Amino acid sequence: MVTGAGDGIGREIAEALAREGAIVAVHGRAAARIAATLEAIEGAGGKAIPALADLMDEDAINAMCGEALDSLGGLDILVNNAGICTLQEVPRMTPETWKTILATNLTAPFLVSRAVYPALVESGAGASVIFISSIASAAHAAGWGAYAASKNGLDAFMHCLADELGAHGVRVNSIAPGWIETKMAQQLHKSLASAAGAPFEALYNENMRGNMLNALLTPDSIADMAVFLVSERGRFITAQTLAVCGGCVPGSGGGGSTAERAEALAGD
Repeated sequence: MVTGAGDGIGREIAEALAREGAIVAVHGRAAARIAATLEAIEGAGGKAIPALADLMDEDAINAMCGEALDSLGGLDILVNNAGICTLQEVPRMTPETWKTILATNLTAPFLVSRAVYPALVESGAGASVIFISSIASAAHAAGWGAYAASKNGLDAFMHCLADELGAHGVRVNSIAPGWIETKMAQQLHKSLASAAGAPFEALYNENMRGNMLNALLTPDSIADMAVFLVSERGRFITAQTLAVCGGCVPGSGGGGSTAERAEALAGD
C-alpha cells in the first residue's frame, strides 16, 4: 500500500514496486487522482487496486485499509507517503493550518499504520514499513515550523514503531528527501516567488540544485531507495532515516531559509 500515490513521489514508488512484482494498493482521495497511476501500472503488466480515503477521516482510513487487506490477502509493504507543505511564519499561521499539517503528515500515517498493524505482524519477517519524511525535519529556519515539526515527529514515531514491530521481524524506516521535482515543489516556489516579487525560475533553480552535487533530484530517486529498503538487500536496515538529497544537509545549499533566498533574489 502506498498513500498519496496519485502523482510525484508516491506514484513513482507505486510504479516501481509494481515493476518488482508487488500488487499495489494505490491510495488517493478520489478515483480521478489515482487513475493515471493505476493505468500506468496495469499498462506495464503490473497489478494494482484503488484504495480511496480522505486521510483526515479516521473512519475512512479504517474502511480503506480493511477493504485493501481483503483484496490483497494481507500486507507486506506499507509506504506512508502522503503529505502537505505550507511555509508560514508563526504570526501568520492559523491554528487550523497547524492542525491540518500535523493531521496529514503525522496523525494520518499513525492511523494507517495502526489500521494495518495486525496484517504486518502476520506477515512477519520480510514485511517493511517506510515513512516519507524530509531533510526539513532538522530544519531550523523561519517559516518551516509546522512542516518541520510534523516530519520530526514522523521520524520519532518511526523509531518507536520499528522497536515494536522488530519483535515480529518487520522493518521500519524513513526516507528523507531533499528538494525533489514535484508539483508540490513547483507550487511552493511559485507562491514564495510571488510573495517576495522574485523571479520564479531563478529561485526554483537555486533551491532545487542547492546540494553538493548541484543535481536536480527526481521522484524516481526516492522510489529506488524504497525498492532497496523493502528488498532482501535491505534486510538488516531498520529504525533508520536515510536521506536522498544530493548532499543537501541543513545549513548547506546556500544557507538561509527559502523565504530569505526569495527576498534576496527580489533584491537582485
